[in-house]
Amino acid sequence: MTVWQELSVNRPQRRAWRWTRAVRRDFRNGLLFISPWLVGLCVFTLYPIFASFYYSFTVYDIVSPPQFTGLANYRDLLTSDPLFWKSVRNTLYYVVFAVPLYLTTALAVALLLNMKLRGMAVYRTLFFLPSIVPDVASAMLWAWILNPQFGLLNGVLRALGVPTLGWLTDPTWSKPSLILIGLWTFGGSMVIFLAALQDVPEALYEAAELDGAGVLRKTWNVT
Repeated sequence: MTVWQELSVNRPQRRAWRWTRAVRRDFRNGLLFISPWLVGLCVFTLYPIFASFYYSFTVYDIVSPPQFTGLANYRDLLTSDPLFWKSVRNTLYYVVFAVPLYLTTALAVALLLNMKLRGMAVYRTLFFLPSIVPDVASAMLWAWILNPQFGLLNGVLRALGVPTLGWLTDPTWSKPSLILIGLWTFGGSMVIFLAALQDVPEALYEAAELDGAGVLRKTWNVT
């Protein structure tokens, strides 16, 4: 008998999964715990998605019943609606510039917060807090900061003798301003990167130091 055959014979048999009373109880309790989230998902996410998909094939003004028109709405959207292609360009602009900047910032901050220093938990909390601020409060805060008349950012520019800008009203600066606002919530991705960084064994960094690797080399090859 070969080693592989011996291992195959001595391999412990996996127990068959059974729908026991305890499993049913745990399953039922789990559903009860997540039921508020499931209701919210169905009402505020799934239903609007399917309803929007259905109404996209109809003419519907809320007052009168929807009338099925097939692909007419999509044909008009692609051929005679100038705002559609403008929105596509704006979306591509945001994806090309915002997503790499968002991920790069989250990774860079996670690398800094992964250092073994006193009080690091406080800094981690401070960087994560903006990501849990409600959207309404965040929008009001940024509307005040970027206000062209009495905003904080333009106030700093006036104090420095620099011409003020219409951050949200000037077409040149509106998209970079929106990218800046989106960058405000990089804390969620930062936490994910930080969890992955802390999962790297410390022995790998120690071995790299013994081999003479610097900070950049350890970050690139080990992290």
